[in-house]
Amino acid sequence: MDEEDFRALIELVAEELTLSGAADLADERHYTVTDLETGETKLSDPPKRLVEMLSAFERYIAIQDRTVAEASLARILGAVRNEGPTRVVVELADDRGPREINLAEAPDLAEVRHDINHIINRLMEDGFGYGDDT
Repeated sequence: MDEEDFRALIELVAEELTLSGAADLADERHYTVTDLETGETKLSDPPKRLVEMLSAFERYIAIQDRTVAEASLARILGAVRNEGPTRVVVELADDRGPREINLAEAPDLAEVRHDINHIINRLMEDGFGYGDDT
């Protein structure tokens, strides 16, 4: 793949992020590097930016994943002596505005997260995402 392929993928991912309510994750300001010698700020190279965007999206959906909440609750309950929490509610502030998500009613996003991580790992194995931006 060349830079144009990565730019096309970045555009596609940005559109999907917007449709998913995570438009801020597509904002280029999150994917810049600063040259320490000149102080100049520039965008990360396209392969690295794509990996960073996918990683940010995986983290975004992880906090909405019922599977993550259930595992966290089990860990907390195993560590407390008395009764611990029985539910998890997350408050998200995104381009839809602030909203609460009761993770007991949230979807199981483990498969989606697995797929995103698989794509990230493949890109990293192929040497993408390690670009030297400075």
